[in-house]
Amino acid sequence: MFLKYKRESFEKMILFRIFAAAAAATAAVAETVPPAEPVLPETVDIEPVVTELEEVATIEESIGYFQYIMQIISDWFAAEHQNLISFLIGIGVTLLVTILVYLFIKHVLLRIARKTPGDLDVLILTKINAPVTLLVLLLGLSGCNKLVNFPGSMDLWLAKLLYACFILCILWGIFRIIGIIEERFRQRVATTGCQMNNLLVDLVRRAVLIAVWIMAVIFIAQNLFNLNVTALLTGAGVAGLAVAFAAQNTIANMFGAVSLISDKAFQIGDRVIIGEIDGIIESVGFRSTRIRALDGTIWNLPNRVAADGTINNISRRPNIKHSFTLNLTYDTTPEKMRRALEILNEIFASHPGFDAEKNPPIIHFSDFQAYSLDINVIIWFQTTDWNEFVKWKQEVNFAILERFNAEGLEFAFPTSTNYLINQGA
Repeated sequence: MFLKYKRESFEKMILFRIFAAAAAATAAVAETVPPAEPVLPETVDIEPVVTELEEVATIEESIGYFQYIMQIISDWFAAEHQNLISFLIGIGVTLLVTILVYLFIKHVLLRIARKTPGDLDVLILTKINAPVTLLVLLLGLSGCNKLVNFPGSMDLWLAKLLYACFILCILWGIFRIIGIIEERFRQRVATTGCQMNNLLVDLVRRAVLIAVWIMAVIFIAQNLFNLNVTALLTGAGVAGLAVAFAAQNTIANMFGAVSLISDKAFQIGDRVIIGEIDGIIESVGFRSTRIRALDGTIWNLPNRVAADGTINNISRRPNIKHSFTLNLTYDTTPEKMRRALEILNEIFASHPGFDAEKNPPIIHFSDFQAYSLDINVIIWFQTTDWNEFVKWKQEVNFAILERFNAEGLEFAFPTSTNYLINQGA
């Protein structure tokens, strides 16, 4: 009633001022001068009056609207004061229960878990303590929200806000559990020494996180915003096809990474030959494999190319096979040839780089060449390290040279004999 009275008084005041301005204008028009010099009526500027009236109206309306809002709040407090007391009591009980749950998990459950073998249960309780506590708090606030009838659509928006926080709290707990599983897998990978499995763990973790986020977004869109999930998924499917077509090489590289990991064709640190690239594997990513060539050059090979190509893993061979031919001169007697074969067997038997029982050397007097008698040698160095192989190979070459020189065995080299025929005149 007070607001209605104030508004009526304000309207009467505006009408009174407008009528006064009109009367003043009429009186000014009625004034005249002597007939010889007629004049036009003086124009009265009422714009300042109108501006003043508008300012007064704006102030009055603001005050009236504020008083109206305060009246609504006062009426709501008068109607809901009993429910507000219950609401405050509910919040207090919720906070108390939340604190008790947090202390129970921290000081009771964790103490019991530490007495059990293994630390997995301790790690789980430590990680989920905060999400569970927050979940209890949100459940309590959701129950308290039903005790009071908030004005307008505030009830609905508060319920949606608490529901969204509830979903985010569950996601928080899921992500922490995923972190525990990831840490366990990484520990197992560290014990196996296979660094390629780290990439597989990263790939699986990202895939799971993306799947969880998609499910959460769909759930929120359907329950909070009442969106048509079927239409949304249909549109996402069409957009996904377009994106997949545009990024087909990137997707092919990701599947290539999965193929390389599952096949275990190589590991970090292996020397491989892929096509024309010969080098050491330094890293494997989701898009490419980094290979350092023997001359120090870095190659970034797309995973799809590496997966589709032929991979020759030098580091996976159990030993390094080496074959060579010794050329002796034609004046070498059969006795000296047999002695040469004996010397070679003695050298390989005494050297630590060979296993005569597992991989005995193959040594034969093989061929009569145009300028030499050939001894064919096939040996297996018991190493996969290239530097060690080169070192042992040098030691063997020095031993052969020293022993053959001591026995008077001469090495042949390409020679030719020219016959000159002197024809008489």
